Amino acid sequence: MANWLITCNYQTFNLEKAYDELSEIYWKNDVTNTDKGFQVGDIVYVYITAPISKIVYQFKVIEHTQNNRYPNAQLLFWNNLTELKKYGGNFSVFKKLKKVDNKTLTRQSLIEQNYIKNSDTLQGLRTDRGKSQDHEISVLLNYITSQFNDEMIDFDYPDEANLNDKKFPEGAKQIVQVNRYERNPEARSKCIQHYGLSCQICEMEFAKTYGAFAQGFIHVHHITPLHKISDEYEVDPIHDLIPVCPNCHAMLHKTINGTQMTIEKLKMLYQSSNNK
Repeated sequence: MANWLITCNYQTFNLEKAYDELSEIYWKNDVTNTDKGFQVGDIVYVYITAPISKIVYQFKVIEHTQNNRYPNAQLLFWNNLTELKKYGGNFSVFKKLKKVDNKTLTRQSLIEQNYIKNSDTLQGLRTDRGKSQDHEISVLLNYITSQFNDEMIDFDYPDEANLNDKKFPEGAKQIVQVNRYERNPEARSKCIQHYGLSCQICEMEFAKTYGAFAQGFIHVHHITPLHKISDEYEVDPIHDLIPVCPNCHAMLHKTINGTQMTIEKLKMLYQSSNNK
């Protein structure tokens, strides 16, 4: 399974209306080498060009079809069929997964967080297939995946790390049901880049358990409880943060005889329990 980032211009194809009205979306898969194009099971993210300038859609490739099977219903959403009629290749069928409106997925936000260069207009196709985890495209797609997955759950943990400043300052409290802290997704991303997406206590990895649907999902725990920190400080994504599954994350917020649970203690309890 691979992740993709592709581009759509609403002035050419009205994906917004097509997404709302169609059960599936057909997309050109014109790579001559079939091993290099969209593969069944791949996850595809769609960037909408200016004036939207934002990554909005998430799809899953479910099958491929021939040129003559392009659905008539989808033709209605093309503003000009000239480009489509010139195309002689095959199509991939996309299953709709999610549509989001997230400020962290704007082109400007990606530039500010150093995921892309200022000159990058996000045109064309890019994929993490065959690329190392630390390749710039893999890092970008991993971040995009995390932003879509973060939309799935409203985290209630006060120290679920998701920090806004590139120096990762923490400590400024906001009162939203519980005390929360200003967060920056770059700190979370750097933590995940270092440790990976498996829980550092029980070793669970969501994508291996639930498939591509859960790719990129993990909680990031702040090792020192933020309520114990009075002044702003710079978070170290490697030493202050650690990826954990929601179950282990909840256990880390429990105490034993009034003593805060630690990563080492919880890992020992988990291993001891599973060795019985």
